[in-house]
Amino acid sequence: MRKRLFPIIASVILLSGCWDTRNIDHIVYIHAIGVDYKDGQVIAYVQLVGFTALAKVEAGGGKEKAAVSIGKAAGETFNIATDKIYPSIQQRVSWGHVKSIVFTKRALQKGIVADVIDVLNRYNEIRHTAWVYATDEPLSELFEATPLLNASSYYSLLSNPEEIFQQSSFIRPIRLSRLIVDMDEKADTARLPYLTLDRRRWIENKKPKPMLAVSGVCFVHHYSLQQCVRRSDLEGLRWLEHDIRRTPIYVKQKGKTVASLVVRDPKTKWSIKVKSGEPAFTVQVQAQGAIIELREPLSRKQLTKLAEQTVKQEIRRLYELGKKQQIDLLNLSEQLYRQRPDIWKQHQSNGLIPLGNNTLSVSVKLAIGASGKEKLNYRAGD
Repeated sequence: MRKRLFPIIASVILLSGCWDTRNIDHIVYIHAIGVDYKDGQVIAYVQLVGFTALAKVEAGGGKEKAAVSIGKAAGETFNIATDKIYPSIQQRVSWGHVKSIVFTKRALQKGIVADVIDVLNRYNEIRHTAWVYATDEPLSELFEATPLLNASSYYSLLSNPEEIFQQSSFIRPIRLSRLIVDMDEKADTARLPYLTLDRRRWIENKKPKPMLAVSGVCFVHHYSLQQCVRRSDLEGLRWLEHDIRRTPIYVKQKGKTVASLVVRDPKTKWSIKVKSGEPAFTVQVQAQGAIIELREPLSRKQLTKLAEQTVKQEIRRLYELGKKQQIDLLNLSEQLYRQRPDIWKQHQSNGLIPLGNNTLSVSVKLAIGASGKEKLNYRAGD
């Protein structure tokens, strides 16, 4: 009898550890967090994503229409606002799958950002690998924008910016951990990707399809917004960023586009000298390019020279824009702090050096290593 009862008792003991587990569809998963500020109140938004339909697609099933649920609550602080979401959500909430955090420009004030970061740092479920963005769009509309072809929001730009960045590198996405480090450094200016809704380029089922797009950068220093700059004014930024994989440049001659190149893995090196007590900066850019389009019979030497001039002009325009608006777009203060902290201490104010008396020299060495299936025009002297 004892021998017969032992397997039954053992199975009951082992199974008892699974009684408090929950099915995946019994829990609500927060996918994205939005933070706004208006009339003295912090407004928290949450975007929910269902993993049940996502699992069917991963298993080879057909796509279901992507459903998006958005919650909203306001309070004196960020924590009070998020607490007000619980009474009406009607299911257990998991914050362990938050993939992105979006701040409106109104919320990018020192007190608001610091408060939000403080809550996220203390809550054990939040991971610091979440992507962070800024926007001026209504957060409800931003979170309602789903990818094409009924894809889940899990695959949207909010949660998967790296794949797009690797294919066409321009504005580098930033994780929460990196943002905190940049904002804690007095000499550093954080670069926050600026999200908008592109309502013009896509149509789905004969209706306009708003799509998420990174259309600029918001520059944040020590938890406070300085200014947001549109993408078209930031062409030189890509040559100074880390981890640029693949980026296109359009070479012009007499105002006309004569060639298109794709540049891979540019490397940047900074050096600093002191002239008449003022820091003088030199930036060297090295990269390899491949020809995508050639509209004029140019030799390799001619094309290389024009391409190098294009990169130099983009960096110079960015430098002049920073001087004009007194924003450290190139992070010159951080470069000076790393290489010559003694000079940085003499010139810094609140961690940043004044822009105006400094000089910038730009050196570019670009090698064109491939021209695709077509060869360069040898009649042009290549």
